[in-house]
Amino acid sequence: MLKPSLTIRALQKHIKEVDHQPEKKLQVVLKLMEEIGELSEEINNELTHGLTDKIKTNIKHELYDVIHFVNHIANIYDIDLEEAILEKDSINDIRYKRNRSENND
Repeated sequence: MLKPSLTIRALQKHIKEVDHQPEKKLQVVLKLMEEIGELSEEINNELTHGLTDKIKTNIKHELYDVIHFVNHIANIYDIDLEEAILEKDSINDIRYKRNRSENND
């Protein structure tokens, strides 16, 4: 069971415990693509019909599904997502010439 003070590392560990199928790499990637499609449909619904509580809930759930399968893929390749996020964000700081002060996280 996940706790409210969730970290990326804790979520990744939880997903590995409940859904780890390294032998199904392609299927997991295809599932991620499916979930991104479902998220896109919900955003299109919002653009067409306006934001309702139901659409917002659906977007929230689809975002989790996307995060779930991103974590699943990271687990298949034994990638620490917290480390990857910090590394890539640092690269993007340089690439996009972001100027951040230490106090402005």
